[in-house]
Amino acid sequence: MDEKIWKELYDNICSVPLNSIITGFNVNIDRIITVTPALLRSPLFNLPILSELRSHLLHSMHTCTAEEWFVTDPRMYQQFTRLFADYGHLVIGGQAGIAAIHLASIGISDVLCITNSPGPDTKKILDNAGVHVLDLKKENTFSSDTIHLIFEYSPGLVPVANAVIPRNNRFIASPSHTPDSVLIARDKTEAFAAAVSQYNRAFLSGYQYLQTDEEFMQAADQILLMKKNNDRMRVHVECVSVTDTGVINGFINHILPVADSIGLNENELELLLHEMDIHNAEQGIFERLSPVQQVNGALEICKKSGLKRLHLHTFGYFIQIVRNDCVHPEISLNALLFASRNVAKAAQGTSMEISSAGISAYEEVDKRFGPQISPGIFCHNMYTIVMIPTIIAQNVTKSSGLGDILSSTAFIADNF
Repeated sequence: MDEKIWKELYDNICSVPLNSIITGFNVNIDRIITVTPALLRSPLFNLPILSELRSHLLHSMHTCTAEEWFVTDPRMYQQFTRLFADYGHLVIGGQAGIAAIHLASIGISDVLCITNSPGPDTKKILDNAGVHVLDLKKENTFSSDTIHLIFEYSPGLVPVANAVIPRNNRFIASPSHTPDSVLIARDKTEAFAAAVSQYNRAFLSGYQYLQTDEEFMQAADQILLMKKNNDRMRVHVECVSVTDTGVINGFINHILPVADSIGLNENELELLLHEMDIHNAEQGIFERLSPVQQVNGALEICKKSGLKRLHLHTFGYFIQIVRNDCVHPEISLNALLFASRNVAKAAQGTSMEISSAGISAYEEVDKRFGPQISPGIFCHNMYTIVMIPTIIAQNVTKSSGLGDILSSTAFIADNF
């Protein structure tokens, strides 16, 4: 499809509803560190204690894939934070925190961020951004600020793997969080239920910190409580790239069945497909799925889980699957275009252009799932496929949190 058609669609984005929304549950502070050749060669970065962190970072850079390493040893992580205390700058972090700050910045006056343990600086940043904070930590307890280390890099610092599209990305080193960061204390249930009753949208995250079936079941009950007596409530859950099969299966078996919408990248899509044992003739092994394979996989996840909506974001294009009984195709298309423009601005680049790789990916999908109903929209059995090439920012200065900005914006701008 001609680039001019996409440019026209981007030039004619309609205004979107900026309704109130809940974000929860993981909120922290990020230390953003730019990876440079000097840092990679520095004596600090080559200290023996940083050998595992360095190995994870180099793998992330080699594959240009966003990765997160959960450091299970608290004393080791404290050493990491001390070693990098003079590097980079601090911003709000965590999927819920990032989404809350961004949504407030685009004009949503009622953003409620639910967190069980905001530190004083974390809460101050949210307050100053106009975000309402529902602090559900236990009585008479003090919460300190939790800092994650975010290493942002541009391609070319290390050799890039074959078949990988070079792109800016980041690697995250974070401390292990307890399930209490996601689970509401029993004596706070009434306060939680009362606070969420007036909202129709919730963007939730942090499920990577749960481990047992009981914990996942309690988290699922929280979602059901949010939806109780409110048929208009739509709950979106955001994925992260964890490889722990127990966590992935807990998410699949307990969270997906009670959620309405899911947001994920191509790596997280492949992890879910593998654990859900979803295969078909066009997919083969789960390595760097093509755009058509990604659409097939997303459709199968929706069928198997019962999700109303799935949003996939990858470099150059976005794919959205929405069930036909609740889709408004033109609104979904407009929501993706709106989100794409927002995230390109948030990347703080020097210029913007429509992705040529995204246009090529769209043409592949068109050949398999066409004819299109209208530009960006296809119908496939019980589902509507919405796909766009994205706006790509050149020479970006920010990569951290862009997926959360994108997913939350596309979610709040949609109507399903």
